[in-house]
Amino acid sequence: MTQRTEALPYRLRQEFLSPAEMAFYRVLTEMVRDHLYICPKVALLDLFFVTRPNENVQFANKLQRKNIDFLLLRRDNLKPTLAVELDYPKQAAHGPTDNFLDNLFDSAGLPLVHVVVQQTYDIYSLASRFREARAKYNQVTIPRQTDYSPICPRCGITMVLRFDKDGPHNGQKYYGCLNFPECQETVELPKN
Repeated sequence: MTQRTEALPYRLRQEFLSPAEMAFYRVLTEMVRDHLYICPKVALLDLFFVTRPNENVQFANKLQRKNIDFLLLRRDNLKPTLAVELDYPKQAAHGPTDNFLDNLFDSAGLPLVHVVVQQTYDIYSLASRFREARAKYNQVTIPRQTDYSPICPRCGITMVLRFDKDGPHNGQKYYGCLNFPECQETVELPKN
């Protein structure tokens, strides 16, 4: 009896970037040369995380299946330094999605520059806009957040807030590993 392998319905895209994205990628390459790395189509979930994910599910859902067109990274430590979102001329008046992106990047302290797709770009004008955006965030000090969930000491992933449902600690809150029941590491809540 031979097994019949069923063909999967996946195919390789012929072009990873759209023509407009490819044109802008070439402009970025000329601008940054070997000072920064350029990462196209970066998923927001790869760039941001949600604090206390089990309490902030609606915020985590907003990151699903969304990406930023280009992310510029420092070469020495791969730290994100600036993000670029390409807007088509009809999108020039930003809609609710763009407001979400603007607020997201602003709250994280990472500059986001919207660039309207054009036939040609003035590299010096773009470089000036990028410098201004970076300077704005260099002057602002983002307060250190105190609501980050701890990292599991065993698994190295974010822990979630849990409640003791029975026993001598009934009703008390603690952080537990997301890999429960395989990992039963817990961390007490910090004392106020």
